[in-house]
Amino acid sequence: MDRLIFQWLALLLPLCLASVKPRRRADASEPATEWFVLQRPASSPGARLGAVEEVGIAALRRRGAVGAGQLEWELRFFGEDTRVSHVERGGEGAARLSWREWRPRSGRTLSAELGPTGISLVESGQRQSLRASLPAPRDARFPIAVLEAARSGTLGADRIAWLDPLARAIERLSVRIDFSPEPQPDSSGEDVLERRVRLERDDGTTAAEWTFRGTQLWSARWQSGGLQARRVSAQEWEARVGRCGRLAGEPAAGR
Repeated sequence: MDRLIFQWLALLLPLCLASVKPRRRADASEPATEWFVLQRPASSPGARLGAVEEVGIAALRRRGAVGAGQLEWELRFFGEDTRVSHVERGGEGAARLSWREWRPRSGRTLSAELGPTGISLVESGQRQSLRASLPAPRDARFPIAVLEAARSGTLGADRIAWLDPLARAIERLSVRIDFSPEPQPDSSGEDVLERRVRLERDDGTTAAEWTFRGTQLWSARWQSGGLQARRVSAQEWEARVGRCGRLAGEPAAGR
């Protein structure tokens, strides 16, 4: 019965989202960008149950046609001189992923290419490089591509496989979709359908969770109970940029 319900929703959801009119951008050459504050459960002594603390900022950028352009998560952390850049590129041939971490006196780069029989990986740090090949199903995807499919309602399955860049492993995940009983306002104040898409491992833990209002990403959560992103305006994002550290030789955050 659950599978039948999921298949029904998979057919209906793209029709619902198709009625949401996309907002026109002033310059089509600029990436579509959504802005977020990063937060996690508060760890300070005396913090109330359920309290969160802001730990950084994030931006999700989309450039080019769906499936043939570039997708990017950029995460910056307050006072830690730490940045993560997660970029995915599509188009004809294999999809590619680049994951870069900057930290004081350390860093990590992971490159991945998705081919017809698996994923080739190249990981490099300060002192060594590692090459590997992972067998993967033909429908395996990269994480931001999965997010964008969830946004458009085109995931099309109740089980997916994706590459976890942190673990350098293929994960097989169950897809759970919940809908808000009442419409919720998007960033323009318009009441829209709110839905939560959760990717769950076989042991019940969360690999990722996204909340959408219409086609807007409203919040994101990485792993169970850890880092979360909450949507803010571009002005609120800019006001926090100065709290982020910057590494020598590392590009400044910007739009």
